[in-house]
Amino acid sequence: MKKLLSVLLAMLLLCGMAAAEIDVTSGASQVTNAETQMAQEDIKAMILDYLRGFPLTTNEDGSTKEWAYREMYQIATVHGDMPGLSSVEFVLDPETMRLYCSSEKGTEKCVDIASNPNVAMYWYKQIPEDAYIPQVNDYFNSYGVQIKGTAKLMDGTEDTFFRGASLYMRTLYGPARWDAMDEETQKKTIERVGGFNEWIEIIPTEYNVTSLFWSYNKEGSARPQYYDPDSATFGKDPRQVYYVK
Repeated sequence: MKKLLSVLLAMLLLCGMAAAEIDVTSGASQVTNAETQMAQEDIKAMILDYLRGFPLTTNEDGSTKEWAYREMYQIATVHGDMPGLSSVEFVLDPETMRLYCSSEKGTEKCVDIASNPNVAMYWYKQIPEDAYIPQVNDYFNSYGVQIKGTAKLMDGTEDTFFRGASLYMRTLYGPARWDAMDEETQKKTIERVGGFNEWIEIIPTEYNVTSLFWSYNKEGSARPQYYDPDSATFGKDPRQVYYVK
């Protein structure tokens, strides 16, 4: 009987693990329901829209041709049993969904990553103080993107190194100045930066997009002002998960 109970418990745990995950921030069990999740390509498109950064190049009519995908993130690292938190500007590669930055050697996050690659990152929509409107763009209409994965201090031998570092440097120098350099000059510039900074690559496993707005965008909403049946997020979970392949 005891053995049967153990087997049943193990089966329940396995089923639960397949349907739920533990949120790294709160420790709360988060259940992902396929019926209330958007399609993966739609979640990815929403993430790229949120994390697009500033206009990098423009068309003749002044519209944005290319986005920088450079944004400020909070990155949580671990050293022993102590957590660390830093604010860092990363550049996102929209093709691979990996992120890159250059950070001063010897900083806490670099030391932490060298000993434990596990990281969590967060970006959130900031509301300028003079643009704050209670009940309109406040807490209930906030949204953010959490990223889970591993970090790597790059040594220059990685297949992704030159592309990742170039994406970062192009947003730093500006596309006109960076694109005017030949590849050899670009590599020397990246190498020179590597003399005093670490190049960091984030290899994500998943992106979690969250918005309380979506939790009220459903039938019988307690906040009818958010009700929009034509919205892509109508009736969807307030937490949408994109898994990086």
